[in-house]
Amino acid sequence: MIRSSYCFGDLNRPLLALAIHNGHEIREDLLKLTKVNDADRLREEDPYTGEIAELFTNHIVVHTSRFEADLNRNPANAIYQSPEDCWDLDVRVSELPPKLLDKIYSDYREWYAVLYHQIHQLIQRSGFLIILDLHSYNHRRGGPDAAPAPQESNPDIILGRSNLPEKYFPRIADLRSRLDAKQVCGRPLDCRCDVKFTGGALSRKLNQDFSENVLTLAIEFKKIWMDEHSSEVNQRMFTELKSVFYKAVKEWQQTWGRT
Repeated sequence: MIRSSYCFGDLNRPLLALAIHNGHEIREDLLKLTKVNDADRLREEDPYTGEIAELFTNHIVVHTSRFEADLNRNPANAIYQSPEDCWDLDVRVSELPPKLLDKIYSDYREWYAVLYHQIHQLIQRSGFLIILDLHSYNHRRGGPDAAPAPQESNPDIILGRSNLPEKYFPRIADLRSRLDAKQVCGRPLDCRCDVKFTGGALSRKLNQDFSENVLTLAIEFKKIWMDEHSSEVNQRMFTELKSVFYKAVKEWQQTWGRT
């Protein structure tokens, strides 16, 4: 199964935060066939995004690794099987047995069925639901001693609008303005839309299947609060970033109730 933590503290609150790439766990029979080492797997996952999701009353945090099943990809390519699937990493020792593949695909479908059930529950209460699809990304792929990737193409926070109708673009611009230039550890945040990442399969699927009742926004945090190679966290920066993000989202969400 895809292990997740679910919390629905207030079904009347029309916001759900997801951290689908937060996890690091892999089922034992798959781990035996997984060649990529633990550190490389962790680098390509989104650790600590679960803590951001947990700021919000209603949230789902996934503890299973994307190297078992990538919930932000369509079923056909949700299981990494070759280097082309995952940043050129030599991911598997050998081909995965059909029975194992079938089990993981079944777990993938089951996870989405639970998600859809919870979304329906929230929509029934509020009529409209905002979903935050939270991710993080690397910006020091040259190695631990390499310079960071250029800021002009690597904002601190990216709001991905590609899966949204254009009627929502002014709303997303409003959220961007509430985040951009806010101070975190004495430096202004750089928040932009549709730079580098614009949204994946999950936000696309939810926005299509619930087109009248759901806005799913893909959000990418650059790993400025941690060393993506050692995984060491700058706790002060992470705490300030979470505070700024939570305040901005809550203020933004309140504007929806006044229109």
